[in-house]
Amino acid sequence: MKKTAIALCILSPITYVNAGAIDFLKESNHTFGLENFYDNVQSGRYDKTGNSDILNWVQSASYNFDSVYVDDHYGFNLGLLAVEPLDYGEVFFAKSIAQVDVDKNGKRSAQGFNKVSEAFLKQKFTTNDNLNINLYEGLRVLNKFGALSREGSVTSSAYYGITTEVNSEKWGIKAGYLTEYSSPNDSDTKELLTKDNKEIDFIYTVAVDYKNDGQSFKYYIGEGQDYLRSQSIGYSKKLTAKKVSANLIYVNSLSKYKAQSDRNRLFDNDAYIAEVKTDFFLSSGIFSLGYAYVSAKRDSSLGRFENHLSNNSQGDDSSLAKGLSKDFYNDQENVLLMSYFHRYSQEIRFGAIARYGFNFEYEGQDLYEYELGGAIFYTPKSVPGLQLSLKGGPNSSYRRARGSNTPYLDSNGKTNNFDGTTVMAKVSYNF
Repeated sequence: MKKTAIALCILSPITYVNAGAIDFLKESNHTFGLENFYDNVQSGRYDKTGNSDILNWVQSASYNFDSVYVDDHYGFNLGLLAVEPLDYGEVFFAKSIAQVDVDKNGKRSAQGFNKVSEAFLKQKFTTNDNLNINLYEGLRVLNKFGALSREGSVTSSAYYGITTEVNSEKWGIKAGYLTEYSSPNDSDTKELLTKDNKEIDFIYTVAVDYKNDGQSFKYYIGEGQDYLRSQSIGYSKKLTAKKVSANLIYVNSLSKYKAQSDRNRLFDNDAYIAEVKTDFFLSSGIFSLGYAYVSAKRDSSLGRFENHLSNNSQGDDSSLAKGLSKDFYNDQENVLLMSYFHRYSQEIRFGAIARYGFNFEYEGQDLYEYELGGAIFYTPKSVPGLQLSLKGGPNSSYRRARGSNTPYLDSNGKTNNFDGTTVMAKVSYNF
């Protein structure tokens, strides 16, 4: 299916050659990109004995073609990407950064790869009452698209299917019907699957938002066929020098999710995250305070919120419980957020963020976790397209079994925490 979309993208300008292919190419947008990404995590989350070093350092190169619309109606987009590891540790992130090679002795190594990051046809329509309708078919990156989002640190995951976006002055609608998924480190698309590798025929999502007089309402629904159904409703209002917002994400488990073995389910029947947040707009920057509560009941262990509509896709992760170095998604967890971001100049921005999760338990024992993070962003005016960033900080959480979210217990039957750190640095240049 993806190959068909790529072929159509290549053939589209050929059909336009007699009407001015050279002008078509000149007027379209061509973007070349270079990115150097370093990620070092010290974490004992899945280690009974101590900290594990997780190291990734890669270089990527990309090309993105965004065509103009032929006859102000038809066009296509094509993205190409290559990633090469510079260094990696004994443990490294595979899915979001690099591919994995396993030799005959079972030793894992990071490998570079090439991929088509996007390849889709596009159409647009504009009505007399300023209603803009956009249709897309093919492989497309979807970021915060209803119940779906993207994943990946160097490249982005993408979905194959049909999507549409409709916009007016006050209304916005997004809808998608997707049948395949391309992980960030995957050179091809794959069928949608449950955690126990049962096929999911499709994912659909529909999102609606309405903005008027400083107020915003939003709602979405999405489902992986008979697997999980995710819904969200949100509201925000701008006041003098601040904005208040509330949001709820609610997930139902369906027949294919419930049919999985217990080790593949992170909650039993339903789960939700409810949150409130206030952003204060200061002369020096933005200061934010937020609170979230998580519910994900699981009889056999400590439950955990999830809303991926298939095992190999990415669900909406716009909650304040989504952290820089970890997620605060445990059943009955209360999450506090505090952040401040300051624009020092047109070239330099920096900020700090803190999350604290508390008042949840396992086997009668109180658990907690936190993260502290700082970030600085530098965009020099003298070199258009160049961006540099540095993020990181300490964090702590309980040690657990990989995948099941079950806390480890020591010889005395007690849980224990690990202390870790995260450092991420990125240099990107687009021209």
